[in-house]
Amino acid sequence: MRRLTLHVGLHKTGTSFLQRLLVENRGLFAEAGLGFGPFQNPVTGSHHPILAAIEREGPEAVFARAAGIPGARLLISAEGLSGAMHERPGYLAAIHAAAARHFEPHLVVFLRRQDFLKESVYAEAAKTWLDGGIHDDHHYDFDHAARLAQFEAVFGPARVHVALYRDPGPNDLIGDLLAAAGTPIDRARLKEVAPLNVSMPRRKTLFLGQMPKPREAADDQDAPAAPHFIARVLAGSAAVADDGERFLMSPAERYALVAAHHAGNRALVEARGLDAGPFLGLPEPDAPWTPPAPITAAEIAAVWRECLAACFRSRRNPVAAARMAAQVSRLLRPMARRDEAAGGRIENPGRALYESLGRRPE
Repeated sequence: MRRLTLHVGLHKTGTSFLQRLLVENRGLFAEAGLGFGPFQNPVTGSHHPILAAIEREGPEAVFARAAGIPGARLLISAEGLSGAMHERPGYLAAIHAAAARHFEPHLVVFLRRQDFLKESVYAEAAKTWLDGGIHDDHHYDFDHAARLAQFEAVFGPARVHVALYRDPGPNDLIGDLLAAAGTPIDRARLKEVAPLNVSMPRRKTLFLGQMPKPREAADDQDAPAAPHFIARVLAGSAAVADDGERFLMSPAERYALVAAHHAGNRALVEARGLDAGPFLGLPEPDAPWTPPAPITAAEIAAVWRECLAACFRSRRNPVAAARMAAQVSRLLRPMARRDEAAGGRIENPGRALYESLGRRPE
């Protein structure tokens, strides 16, 4: 039977980068005998179509269709599977059973040290659906050893492959993934892509975590339009000052998180003979650190102005621009009110909207 490699994350271990790289180099991988897909977004490689197809059609239909993809081997990349297989009873067994009817299934999992992973997972969630601080966020399971044990119990230890995402790098993500998939390529022919979904400076993440999210965002993690739009504007903006610090958690909090999982990390590394590097390090609990300064009224107003101006920068569809401007205002206005209640002062952000249209407010 053909080998199927399921790349299942974890989240924030370069998955978006790898998926885009696989799409951009689909022909090169096909020459090496590796089919990619199905259901990956044809432009970005995103895993969302795969997850939707599994929910809509069931694992059997998805892997039956995957069996029609050409190639001596097949790769499917869907980081959302790592959470679904870990959290939902029966889902892991159903995925394995459906895949095993058509392939020799293997899993590849990238692991990241818990403190770096938590900061990055929180930063991503705060962009779109999570309304709260990093200390309020408990949605992700950081027990890597327990997750892997669960996967191995179904797929078998020999078919669960582990790679480490190292902070700091260097990382060779595509090399690690292709090694797990048993597919060497001519790296000189590889078309490179830029890093994707890189975390913002911590005070921008602080801003996004304090921004209310629309109700539908709690049920849909596929990026509601207005939160994603604000996050995109903020990513390229200087409206929220960067204080040069990386972590929202204190060194003592980071130490406690990593120490709680250190024995499991060591056991999984030793069992697989991995070169652990900084993955087995412990943060220095007394390292210098200062908490981020609160988001100011001026920063809220500046982000609001920039978002409204960005809505109308392209005037091809003024109705859609006005609709987005209204959605943006609904999310940022409560932040402004909270800040005003605390003694701050918000300038009228509507000025930017008028100025973007070449008018002046009355």
